[in-house]
Amino acid sequence: MVYAIGKVSVYETSPDDEVVGSKDGVWEKVEYLNPDAVDRHAKTRRKPVMSYGYPIAPETAPKAVIWKSKTKPPPDYALGNNEIMLVSGKFRDLVEQFEPGVHQFLPVAMYFRKNDDAPFETYYWFICCTLIDSLDPAHTTLTWDGAPYDERMDGLRRGAWYFEVTTPPQKAVFSLKAIGDRHLWRDPYRVRDYVHCSDAFADAMTAAGLTGFGLTQYEQI
Repeated sequence: MVYAIGKVSVYETSPDDEVVGSKDGVWEKVEYLNPDAVDRHAKTRRKPVMSYGYPIAPETAPKAVIWKSKTKPPPDYALGNNEIMLVSGKFRDLVEQFEPGVHQFLPVAMYFRKNDDAPFETYYWFICCTLIDSLDPAHTTLTWDGAPYDERMDGLRRGAWYFEVTTPPQKAVFSLKAIGDRHLWRDPYRVRDYVHCSDAFADAMTAAGLTGFGLTQYEQI
């Protein structure tokens, strides 16, 4: 099956954290590595640049996070909202086993306090660098909003899938033909915020005991 990767809390009360520079507009300074190569939706920058499926210029990404608890260590998915994902070296190593050199992992120094002399660990911004038009239109019952499905502009369909509350419930059905042998991707037409993964990668995540991740299962055909 196909899965969407999400975040779950591992503590009843999550520790406070702070991306160093967030109060000074550090996120607005993040830039694409190849800005001329991104699609027209990515150019709007309506969401965090890290969420669009394109590599980031490493020098523009935030470099440090304050994790304000020594008794509650950061889980493997430490911080983020799926648009932005701060992950452990353990997750990075698993991704590299499946898709070496495909995605970006930008190092982040983890500190307990701002005045600490050295970080206690290195985590990574995970930038998923694969986009796949991955839903099967014949079996997906989500609503297509926009121009006719097959109409394109600049190589992109002129619309997107969205969920409406209906009876019976709408469903997303993924196309194995479109996905092929790839394991991690964002879909430009179905909530690009989410990273999706193959069943093989989901099984490997579970076997590795990665913490802080939630997996939502979807149909495939």
